[in-house]
Amino acid sequence: MRFYHIIHHAYRRATRRALAALLAALLGCAGAVAEQTPSAEPTPIIEDEAWMDGDAAALRIAQRKLIELSLLAGSADGVYGPKTEAALRAYQEQNGLEASGHLDAATYEALTHIDPATATDKDVQQRLIDLGYLKGKADGIFGPRSQEALRLFQRLSGLSVNGKPSEAAKEALFAADALALPPSLTGGDKGDEVEKLQRQLIQFGFMDGEPDASYGQSTLNAVRSFQRHLIDQGYTEGITADGAASPLTLYCLYNEAYSCYLKDVASGDKDGEALRIERRLYQLGYMDQDADDTLDDYAVEALKLFQDQMYMEPDGVADRVTQDALFSAEAPPAEHCALHDIAFGDSGIAVRDAQEALICGGMTASLPDGKYGSATETAVTKLHDYLVKRGDPNAELYADAKALSAEAVGLLAEGLLDGSDADPSDEAEIRRVQQRLYTLYYLPKGGIDGKMGPNSRAALKEFQATNQLDESGEADVETRAALFSRNAAAKRYQYRIEVSIDRQVVEIYERTIVNSYDLVQSFTCSTGLHDSTPRGIFLEGFPVNRWHYFEKFNCWAQYSYEITGDIMFHSVIYGSNSESSLRRNSVYALGNPASHGCIRLSVEDAKWLFEHCKKGKAVIVIS
Repeated sequence: MRFYHIIHHAYRRATRRALAALLAALLGCAGAVAEQTPSAEPTPIIEDEAWMDGDAAALRIAQRKLIELSLLAGSADGVYGPKTEAALRAYQEQNGLEASGHLDAATYEALTHIDPATATDKDVQQRLIDLGYLKGKADGIFGPRSQEALRLFQRLSGLSVNGKPSEAAKEALFAADALALPPSLTGGDKGDEVEKLQRQLIQFGFMDGEPDASYGQSTLNAVRSFQRHLIDQGYTEGITADGAASPLTLYCLYNEAYSCYLKDVASGDKDGEALRIERRLYQLGYMDQDADDTLDDYAVEALKLFQDQMYMEPDGVADRVTQDALFSAEAPPAEHCALHDIAFGDSGIAVRDAQEALICGGMTASLPDGKYGSATETAVTKLHDYLVKRGDPNAELYADAKALSAEAVGLLAEGLLDGSDADPSDEAEIRRVQQRLYTLYYLPKGGIDGKMGPNSRAALKEFQATNQLDESGEADVETRAALFSRNAAAKRYQYRIEVSIDRQVVEIYERTIVNSYDLVQSFTCSTGLHDSTPRGIFLEGFPVNRWHYFEKFNCWAQYSYEITGDIMFHSVIYGSNSESSLRRNSVYALGNPASHGCIRLSVEDAKWLFEHCKKGKAVIVIS
């Protein structure tokens, strides 16, 4: 991840005007290095008080200098060992530096500093290698490959492009903030840099799914699509559609000034640009139908919804301004997807939007799952009955609980159930209030009984305090308006533990100082076989035992943490309260349902939860 910070630092130091100029120059301009795939190290950022012994890129550069000075034998391998330590100490002693034997900022600067005025062709070549523009070894022969590499550096740095190591070129090349290219990536690579590449490809609509940090066939295809797109935009030099993420490919992909706009896309257009737009609309939640290569009527409605949310003219045409906003990292997620009819058996974003609206209105305590099943049908029936009782003319829109029209879904999304004219003493209204308090983590599920008792009033007071209302403990008009609003603030636990049974993952979010929640841990788990892990919201979790014995199953586990009753988080399984008795099949089963209802974790993950999530500090949401 260090290299990301290096590149980001370089970008920040360059002016946006220069970035725009170089991208304009790249369109149709010759001179980029077509046949090369630079893979050398970038110039690292110097941190005054930090040793760079573990920075392989910086260490290789320093080792090369030490080899040139005959202080180090062998090759520059980027590994800090006894020989490198001794060579560094010798150099430091010879040059009046602190003789620590470590690669610190002062030593690195002394080793690598070259006066541009006296720099040789070999120095220029080595610098181009270090910055990722050229591969191989510096030999002092400034031939065609070196000239092409220098031309690319000049173009990207906003200099006059001639491939000659002029005074201006050397000044820029040996500057501390000289622009470095990212190291190339290719099939089989894994890690943070691959994940970063995948996220950018997904953002620009060249790739589907989630990043997995592995450069497989889908990533190769996506890179190839992006490269073809660059060529279509006019990047005719230096880009080859081979699927290998060359330094120049990555530079264009990561550049803040880059626009992936190629042409306007309108209703009925059928090509890769329409596919990219639909993919991005789907990612952001503006449409819930699979992306294809045709901008159909539904996609146009989704595009209009995005434009409207961005305060643009909602004309359904993806012009340059719309596309730049859509493919931006700051593009906002949809408040709801473009409306369409839904029915029993359907699944997707539109169903989830309807479910969340029903939850927001207190019509159900079931968590949203995006599947129109019996729980959603029951909630729609309750909604219909509730509206009939109030004499609401919209009641008929919900008479058929197995189907909702786009109009009906739209009314839910707009907040049909604010309850401003409902009787707060009515049992159905009390139950609605309680269900909403439950989904906002103020009231346990057992408190949903249709009676406004002490526990419900205490929960209301807590809700009112959190939402800056008069703490009366009464469900007055103002309180109900806030309670049934999409902006209602949930109870602020230190941790929110979310368990996905479908994904077999436990995600833990921690509250920040501004009362948002950041993901701090993600654990692979095993939930119950045959859907035996209860779903819902649980407010009373707490650590139980370092070692816990399950008498019914004659087994042990570490770091048990009660969720509800005998349902717990705990470690993988042991035959006794000894680590030597580990049942390895429980370790191999992580990632798949395997328990009798509890949620199994690795020992390390169970310990983290046990030690951090104390009683009253966490809400648990299992869906």
